[in-house]
Amino acid sequence: MPAFKAGGRVKWAGIASLGLFAGLIGCVIYFRWDMLTMAGYFLALGIIPAYIAGMNSRDIAESFNEGFKEVLVGAMICGIARAAAVVMADGQIMDTIVYGLSHAVSQLPSYLTVTAMLFTQMLFNFFVPSGSGQALIMMPIMAPLADIVGITRQTAILAFQFGDGFSNIVFPTSGYFMATLAISRIAWNKWLRFILPLFCLWMGAAVLFLMFANAVGWS
Repeated sequence: MPAFKAGGRVKWAGIASLGLFAGLIGCVIYFRWDMLTMAGYFLALGIIPAYIAGMNSRDIAESFNEGFKEVLVGAMICGIARAAAVVMADGQIMDTIVYGLSHAVSQLPSYLTVTAMLFTQMLFNFFVPSGSGQALIMMPIMAPLADIVGITRQTAILAFQFGDGFSNIVFPTSGYFMATLAISRIAWNKWLRFILPLFCLWMGAAVLFLMFANAVGWS
């Protein structure tokens, strides 16, 4: 890939990149672009500034090839991680897991149920790393369960948010997370040793917040 000095054309290319990126943010907010539309926009975001900087078609293609080499492993890992969730869903394994976990949670007192909800959501995030997918499956179970044991639904939602959010940077079934590690060339076990102490502190704080929310009847 050719090297370019930061001349006038390169500076204009940088300005164009910033303008195109700002346009992307605006289109996502006002026109609700989906991932497929954004993918095409990102392609244009790479090509247009390259032409402005003085790169020809061959240089742009070679630059894309170099970029693909960096993310190919991450894309493969992302696909494998997604495949694990698909197998769990299509094999109807998740239904059994959800039923067993929800039944166990319902047997506890309310102040422990809210903590059990947190860890249930966290464990379920291993099988369904998608936040929207997890909400679709779990909240129809957790919402009436919260009503039965005397927990507000807002507290149950908070347990879902904590359980889904924190564990996304730990579980290897999260495709985006594993792709990021692959691109960064960081082994998962090395990352786990680094993040685990902080993760435990986060979970401890989440338990305290949930107990407080349950005590005050947060709604």
